[in-house]
Amino acid sequence: MHLHPRTAVVTGAASGIGLALTDRFTRSGVKVIMADIQGDALHRRARELAERGADVHAETVDLTDPDAVAALAETAYATLGEIDVVCNNAGVVGPVGMPLWSVPLERMREVFEVNHWAHIHVARAFVPRLLECGRPAHLVHTASMSAFAVGSGSAAYAASKHADLAVARSLRADLAGTPVRVSVLCPGRVDTPMVQGLAAPRDATGDTTVAAGLVAETVWDALGSDRFYLFTNADAPTRLRDQFDDVQRHLISPVHPTQETLWNALEQTP
Repeated sequence: MHLHPRTAVVTGAASGIGLALTDRFTRSGVKVIMADIQGDALHRRARELAERGADVHAETVDLTDPDAVAALAETAYATLGEIDVVCNNAGVVGPVGMPLWSVPLERMREVFEVNHWAHIHVARAFVPRLLECGRPAHLVHTASMSAFAVGSGSAAYAASKHADLAVARSLRADLAGTPVRVSVLCPGRVDTPMVQGLAAPRDATGDTTVAAGLVAETVWDALGSDRFYLFTNADAPTRLRDQFDDVQRHLISPVHPTQETLWNALEQTP
């Protein structure tokens, strides 16, 4: 690992992957700002971690509010001095098992507010500060295998994760040549409260389930490296191959005669 973090901010830290990330970081002596909208659960988890010796600070934040996120950044830097890692992890599943035309628009907007816009707000609040410090740092976006593999009844969630993948890829390009690294975390099904009891179609979730601790370990191992895509589930290669095979099948098509003529003309231009 090229980065030995001393401080981190983790959103969506009250449960699931966010809590596992916080636990993994603090076990290595990292000071963590835990942020979540679920204030009671967040502070309960923070107390439990603190009783085990963790150095954590809990901040109840509506991450869909850009002003609240800006205030979180102010608090984080005031508390920790400098930030080494930002885990943009807050997320919701939203409606599943419903075709697109049956999903209430307001529910779809809610999913995008958390899974997409909240991540944008966090990136906009923290990245300029990370650059200003001029030190090695790492920004981790939690997307999903649903950013690649889309099944039935998952329109809201998958669309939001596609959007977050695009944001992470753009940030990677924007930050090339700087000390700030970017990774996008793409787990399949993870054993967290968010998905326990979730009756989602298998083509949307895959065939494997991993523990949140394994996901956190994957992130920890990647910090400071150039690893952009972080996959966690054993069926990821198969699911990705199926997606790209499908794309390849649609690339094999005759060239339109007009396009071919134009292409040949461009090649012959001196």
